[in-house]
Amino acid sequence: MEIKKDDNKYIYVIVGKNIRRLRKNHNLTQVQLADLIGYNEGTIANIENSSYQTFSLEFLYIISKKINEPMSEFFIEE
Repeated sequence: MEIKKDDNKYIYVIVGKNIRRLRKNHNLTQVQLADLIGYNEGTIANIENSSYQTFSLEFLYIISKKINEPMSEFFIEE
């Protein structure tokens, strides 16, 4: 399902893309990131692919602390 920019759920697309970008910048696989933050790798894959459209700020906070990136990095729209 494609989500358009004017859809309220578009933020999840942005965040998912940024999780992927940051994960790759840190040379982590989805499995490694999942292990690092204590989540299932399927969750990471679904978020990165925009098929999982609900997650908490706590989830982002955990990632940001574990990979030492500011929370603002998740909301960059390119």
